[in-house]
Amino acid sequence: MAFSIHVRELVKKKIDSVAHDMKAWEIANAIPDDEANIIKGTIQHFGHTASVDSFVVAGVDGSGDYPSFTYADSCVYIASAAGTAFRTSVVHGLEEIPLLPDPVIDIVWLPGDRNEASVRWDAAFEELTGLPVTDTIDQSDYRGLKRYLTGDKSSVSEIASALIRPAGSDTSNVAIQLRSTAELGAALRMITGDVRCRYVINDTTFSLPMVKTRRDSLFYEHVKRLCCVEARKREMTFAALSKSHGFRCMDLIEGYAREALGVPQDETAEHWFFRLPIPGVDSWRFTPVEGRVVPPPGAVTYLFRLHRNTPVMRLDIDREWWEVRYRADPTAEMQMFRDLDYCGHDQRAYGYPYPIKACHDRVRLSEDERRALKNMIMEAAIAKGLPAQIFRDVSMATGHS
Repeated sequence: MAFSIHVRELVKKKIDSVAHDMKAWEIANAIPDDEANIIKGTIQHFGHTASVDSFVVAGVDGSGDYPSFTYADSCVYIASAAGTAFRTSVVHGLEEIPLLPDPVIDIVWLPGDRNEASVRWDAAFEELTGLPVTDTIDQSDYRGLKRYLTGDKSSVSEIASALIRPAGSDTSNVAIQLRSTAELGAALRMITGDVRCRYVINDTTFSLPMVKTRRDSLFYEHVKRLCCVEARKREMTFAALSKSHGFRCMDLIEGYAREALGVPQDETAEHWFFRLPIPGVDSWRFTPVEGRVVPPPGAVTYLFRLHRNTPVMRLDIDREWWEVRYRADPTAEMQMFRDLDYCGHDQRAYGYPYPIKACHDRVRLSEDERRALKNMIMEAAIAKGLPAQIFRDVSMATGHS
């Protein structure tokens, strides 16, 4: 863009207008006093947790290349995920234990032909979860949630046929589906493995984007809820932890935490949590989530801070498990956050549960690894008889790279 003086002035006006709208939105959605008082009374404090009993905590994260490359009307994607597990130790803090020997990985080819692509999608779903598509849908409780919210009574086969399978060229939506399915497939393997974990934690939320629509759904929604079902059977807490809560008015929330904990205004309150109101359970509302589905259907949502050097984070857990394990026992709820705090004392990720960070570091594909995998796939295709020229990067030739 030729950034002339005229354009600069136009952009400055646009920026000023957007800033004005942002500020007006914050003011218009400020938290009313009665709600603020409830939040202050709901915030709970827990001390720095220097010791806990012995338990296993697992972290799950995903990576991949979305896409690795494209050619003609086809796209090739690499979806991968892994899990790490640690046992708490009085001497060493966290000791890694073997739990998921191999990463979850799949090379997914999505051609332009939608019928063939649909076959490839289902093959990828089954490879990443280790289950047939219909078994995942049948064993998950997602179908029951959708029926409750929409009245839809579709059969397993009808839901399977209506799964949203984006075209290979729709890279952003393909990436979300494959990455999420890979991560949740790894979580499912951790939950159903031989080692009993107290917590299996995924770096995401329990959001179910299509649960309020009739018939249509995303496959990973079924897998997410299947993880909840299997975790309940084994009396585990399957949780989703998000570093980016995405809620407005957080400066006010942190002020309430300082007031509730008696922390000076120029300091940061740490080691606190509170649960967001649940429809049908609590009579108060949480203004920062107005217009959004939070907590997600079938879930309970918390906001919490472990340490002053990390941000306020969000934790989602299965509501049915919350009813059984945490609702009637406030000490169990407190212990969950003390356990998370203990897991966040590793100096490599202080203030953040280290098993998730360790998994992220392990599964992340470097640029060199992405390039090497891409070349391996293309070389194998050429060896099978595909012409090398179809893999040429057009942007390099035209100066657009």
